[in-house]
Amino acid sequence: MEATSESQTVNSCWYTPLPLNEYATSRVTVYYYSDSRWVPIKYCSLGKAILLYEQAKLVGKEILLFPTDLDPNNF
Repeated sequence: MEATSESQTVNSCWYTPLPLNEYATSRVTVYYYSDSRWVPIKYCSLGKAILLYEQAKLVGKEILLFPTDLDPNNF
């Protein structure tokens, strides 16, 4: 899967736009949910994490991205 700089406008109240290019190199943590808890599997840039999310979705897997300073298990 290849990233492009093209953008699309979606007119929906459910749409959350992806971050601007200036945040693409920000670090995030990639998690998956297993046995009633969030398990961190990788730290990477937001741009790479979004590509990983799309690839996981294509094979029927679900992963979520969180900022590195946020642990979803604390909620």
